[in-house]
Amino acid sequence: MGRKKLTIKSVCKHTHFTWEERLALQYHYSGTNRYQKITSPTLLGRLLGKNEKTIRRELKRGMMRHELGAEPFERWEYNADHAQYDADSLSTAKGPDLKLGRDWALVEQISLLVTEHHYSPYAIIGHFNAKGWPSETRICEKTLYSYIATGHITGISEKNLLLEGKRRKSRGKPSRHSRAANAARSMDKRPKEINDRSIVGHWEIDTVYSGKECSPTCLLTLTERKTRVEIVRKIHDRTSESVNAEFDKMERQMGSVRFRSLFKSLSADNGMEFAGIAGLEGSILSSLPRTQLYFAHPYCSSERGANENHNGIIRRFIPKGSDIGLVAKRTVRETQEDMKISRFMKKS
Repeated sequence: MGRKKLTIKSVCKHTHFTWEERLALQYHYSGTNRYQKITSPTLLGRLLGKNEKTIRRELKRGMMRHELGAEPFERWEYNADHAQYDADSLSTAKGPDLKLGRDWALVEQISLLVTEHHYSPYAIIGHFNAKGWPSETRICEKTLYSYIATGHITGISEKNLLLEGKRRKSRGKPSRHSRAANAARSMDKRPKEINDRSIVGHWEIDTVYSGKECSPTCLLTLTERKTRVEIVRKIHDRTSESVNAEFDKMERQMGSVRFRSLFKSLSADNGMEFAGIAGLEGSILSSLPRTQLYFAHPYCSSERGANENHNGIIRRFIPKGSDIGLVAKRTVRETQEDMKISRFMKKS
């Protein structure tokens, strides 16, 4: 018999380790029991469906020193038993089986509702709240998901859930970005003169933001589809309020009539910074709409190819990862002018 076939999944599951996962990690790390030897935390993370940092922490937890031979020689290896003992010790220090303790009545009721009635954790919490809890223990939906994932609920696992825990999403604050509003303004509904670039006044729009742990300040970039004219403006952050405020400022500077003639339409991606459709299309100086907004299809940046290409040129002058909040407005204007020169040299 040969080694077991290696299959790598890119999905990232929970951060807790079960006994089976720790055993698989030991076999892969040491290359024993017909498992392919893998020591890279990145590959091990993909294989076990966990983050690379989670794998590194687990390896650190289970490392043991082994002395080999008569001479003073040692080797460090990951041991699943040692890691499991350490995890159980920490769990016991917080209380037997965490919040569940020895509340077997609650565990049995949860197991029954999942296996026989096919309840989800959300439905189980709702059922207990409506019909009464079997004991004094109270847990929330997120905690119940974690207990099922880590095997604290006897007799069930994530495989007993409807989607096997793979597509579980948090019940957080609903998004303000309406997909229906985006679909109503899809690029499929743009007039012919926009698509064939025959008329000046139709722009592609996007934002270029700072690196991680930098200020929220970003650049608002606009590219005219026919002439390839570029406008770069520095705004406070990537919110619809900041984008709309910048357009209000531009309209005040140009006047309502001139603004409408220069900005007939805008083509944007589905980012939250363009969610304020009414504020972006509505004029602050007139009762008439100042522009028409269209949205690209999700994950289709090629539909705004001119703007994406110009954003790449901007990164030559303002490298990716830099803090745009520290870039002066004068530098932004100079970047805008330098882009014209770069584009001219490229054509020549």
